[in-house]
Amino acid sequence: MKFQLSGNLFEQVQGNAIQYIYGLDKSRQWTVEIKQARNTRSLAQNNTLFGVLYPPLMEFIGLRGRREAEELHEYFCIEYFGAHEYEIMGRRKVRPRRTTTTNEDGKREVLSTAQFMDFCEFVYQRAAEQGCILPEPDPMHHLKE
Repeated sequence: MKFQLSGNLFEQVQGNAIQYIYGLDKSRQWTVEIKQARNTRSLAQNNTLFGVLYPPLMEFIGLRGRREAEELHEYFCIEYFGAHEYEIMGRRKVRPRRTTTTNEDGKREVLSTAQFMDFCEFVYQRAAEQGCILPEPDPMHHLKE
């Protein structure tokens, strides 16, 4: 169960949450987690990354297909967030410290809207450093048929 505490309904929702907790089956174990709510990146933002930014960059550097798009995304995650090195059967491997959807512990934690915008700006900058100027997304796209 999730409860969003905000605005003029804060006290009412808070009371509902407390009442819900008191009603839990006491013979079982429960985890209660409280964290600050934040706006996460939208599907439109994610679609912009994979549908507007990555395709021309991939063409510019000679990559094709979904698998190579995922490899490019992993590259940018490593460059932006840092790398975690580990070994499997004596072979050194590297993976991103986190991704746009998972935190450092591998748990789902989608970037906020602002964090995702910073990540996209990083992609623009790195592409420009390679001589590839990426198109700016059309801010009115959602109004078109």
